[in-house]
Amino acid sequence: MGKHFLLALALIIIGIATRFMFLIDGESILPNFSAIGAIALFGAAYLKGAQRFLIPFGAYWVSDLILTNGFYSQYYDSFQLFGDFWVYGAFILAGVAGYYMLRKRSIVRLVGASFTAAVFFYIITNFGVWARGTMYPMDFTGLTACYVAAIPFFWNTILGNLLYGFLLFGAYEWISSRSFFMNATQPSIA
Repeated sequence: MGKHFLLALALIIIGIATRFMFLIDGESILPNFSAIGAIALFGAAYLKGAQRFLIPFGAYWVSDLILTNGFYSQYYDSFQLFGDFWVYGAFILAGVAGYYMLRKRSIVRLVGASFTAAVFFYIITNFGVWARGTMYPMDFTGLTACYVAAIPFFWNTILGNLLYGFLLFGAYEWISSRSFFMNATQPSIA
C-alpha cells in the first residue's frame, strides 16, 4: 500500500465519522449533513479500479451497521445487516457520477459533481420513502408531497457534499503536495 492510498483511506475514515457528528440522543440535529456524498465522489476520483467504489461503500456500510444497530436500534426489531437499499443505490450512483465527472479535477467539476450526487440522493431516496407506502398515499399526490417534504434535507445534502467535498479534496491535494509527506511528482494511488 502506497502513501497515496493510505492518505485517501484515512480521509475516507475521517469523512465517514461525520455521520456520527451532530447526534443528540441518537437523533441527528442536521439530517443529511454529512460527508457521505463527498466520500463517494472522493473515492471515485482518487482510488483505482474496484477500490474506488468498494472502499467508500465498505466504510459507509460499516458506519451504517453501527448507526442502525446502535444509535437507531429502537426503530428495528432485530439486528440489521444492511441499511436502506435506496440509500445504497444513491451512494453507488454518486460514485459512478464522480468517476465520470471528476476524471479531471477542478473546483467547477467538484461543485457540479456535488450537486449531481445530491440530486441523485434526493430523487432516489425519496422515491424509496414513497414506494414503501407507509408515509404517503401511493399516488402522484403522495409522491409529490414526499418530494416537497424532503426539500430541507436536500439543501443539507448539497451543503454537506460541498463542504466535505472541498475539505476531503483540498486536504488530499495539500497533504500529498507536501515534500515531508511524499514526492509531489509521484503518480496517484497504486
